[in-house]
Amino acid sequence: MNTKKDYRDELYGVYASGHTSHLYREETAETIGSEQPAWAAYFGGVLPRDKRARILDIGCGTGSFVYWLQGLGYANATGIDVSKEQVAIAEKLGITNIREGDLREALKAAASGYDAIVARDVLEHFKKEEVLEILKLVFLALAPGGVFIAQTLNGESPFVGRLRYGDFTHETCFTKSSMEQILSWAGFSRVSIRPQDPVVHGFVSFVRSALFVFAKYCLRGYLLLETGSSGGILTQNLIAAAWKENQR
Repeated sequence: MNTKKDYRDELYGVYASGHTSHLYREETAETIGSEQPAWAAYFGGVLPRDKRARILDIGCGTGSFVYWLQGLGYANATGIDVSKEQVAIAEKLGITNIREGDLREALKAAASGYDAIVARDVLEHFKKEEVLEILKLVFLALAPGGVFIAQTLNGESPFVGRLRYGDFTHETCFTKSSMEQILSWAGFSRVSIRPQDPVVHGFVSFVRSALFVFAKYCLRGYLLLETGSSGGILTQNLIAAAWKENQR
């Protein structure tokens, strides 16, 4: 019997101490949820309206997004992550309903049990055939009318290599058209793909946002000159929302 681990399993075993701790500040009770203004802008409009909704955050990391959801009143928000280190951090922070495990096994056990499934910075860690498997499992795990929300790497960004190769466990990236392609294949009837533009929540972010708009139009001008079209998403990440059609 072959018991050799995938290289990703080796790195996930020390994912917090060997990777994320070098990129981000240490998460504490005071800093947790510092991204809440951005999350509200990016995801607030596609979350279920019913606060009793069952929400699963796959690849939840230290659980900060689940913490945010619970703070909004989603008492049935839960998370799962393969990294023992990150789950331990969530437990240390007092975040509830976070568990260690394989997201695919969790999805297989769901059987139309979730109203929303979230995958932030997750899909890019899987090979193409694995992504298709996960999307089909997500579709089956959602209740009719449920929504799948994903944040992932955007292959159209001029800076795609910065994130694509910034984590050795990254396997692929996506574009608006490829996300629409695979989500439609998985069975989703309605798909929305958006850029992850800077969010204004103060003076500094206002200035950043204004300069970003200027830079974006410069890039679109370049595309227009080269290809005759200025369309597409240019941010380093894109956000996808896909709904499972209600059964009749």
